[in-house]
Amino acid sequence: MSNYDYDKRLSILNVAKKLGINILKRASSEEYIARCPFCGDSKNPTHGHLYLNIEKDAYHCVRCGKKGYAIGLYAKMRDIDRKEAYKELMEKEADENIILTPPVKKVKQNTVAPIGIRDRTYRAFLNKLILNPEHLRNLIKRGLSWEETAKNLYKSLPEEPQQRWGICRELIKEGYNLKGIPGFYQREKDGEKYWDFVDYKGFLIPVKDVQGRIQGFQIRLDEEEFGKYVWFSSRNKLNGTPAHAWQGVHGEPSKVVIITEGPLKADVAHYLSRFTFVSVPGVTAIKGIEVVLKELEAEKVYIAFDMDVLTNPAVQKAKEKLERKLVEAGFEVRTKTWDSRYKGIDDYLLAQRKQKQKQVV
Repeated sequence: MSNYDYDKRLSILNVAKKLGINILKRASSEEYIARCPFCGDSKNPTHGHLYLNIEKDAYHCVRCGKKGYAIGLYAKMRDIDRKEAYKELMEKEADENIILTPPVKKVKQNTVAPIGIRDRTYRAFLNKLILNPEHLRNLIKRGLSWEETAKNLYKSLPEEPQQRWGICRELIKEGYNLKGIPGFYQREKDGEKYWDFVDYKGFLIPVKDVQGRIQGFQIRLDEEEFGKYVWFSSRNKLNGTPAHAWQGVHGEPSKVVIITEGPLKADVAHYLSRFTFVSVPGVTAIKGIEVVLKELEAEKVYIAFDMDVLTNPAVQKAKEKLERKLVEAGFEVRTKTWDSRYKGIDDYLLAQRKQKQKQVV
């Protein structure tokens, strides 16, 4: 709850409105997603990475890492100190369209189950799902083979509630405990509780560790109106468990490892190049990455962020921070770039493969 007891003038949503920040949608009971004014966000104007927390009156961009509180946001954007920012906000009328939501009753969250338990439960879960034809076509269009999609264990999420409930009952009957498994939670009806999992429309992308164990899932959403990917997480749900921003490993231990953004991008790039990749969920989500690289026995590390690293100061700053971190950890660090017509390294590698196929023909 805000320290200012629902004074609309000091709410994070009102501050964002006053600053002209584009608020896109409500993401949860506590948060809204908006366009980040610091890093400029993605090129698609309907995608946002700035989270506005109405309970804490705080902001955090998961792309560039900028974070703080409402008054600080106003001060930073206006280039004034906090005292002046507070005074200016109190002198302005609150935006008439701002509707403040009363504090949501906190739901106790489970701690994340150990990796061995998560891996076994998730694999049993995947065995009960299928990959829909449209999702298979999507993956093959990206450059993956049919065999690789099966190997990587991509599966589509069922849309019907009865399917979800039935899968949960089967898992429990088979001896799996869904408590502590991100994505699973309980519903309550007529005094009875039953297990369910989040009902996004899309397909699951397993995010594996060095040993090939499934840490969790990202979901590639079918509808891209407000973004492409979310975590398979049951945060703030009854008996739910939040997901972590896991880093993924794609390939075997190697002296040369490439770091890129996103597990699906890394899966595709690994398949097309056969190099070992480590995926980060965002350019600032690098905590502990040196440990992962050492487990992979890496010596030389290439950073292969999307090509907006050349034009986006926030992404450039994040890359430089990662470089310093890796050099201090003893790695030889290089930057990987390619033809700027292609956003990601997966796009570039796919274009290269198609070009070679044309030459053979």
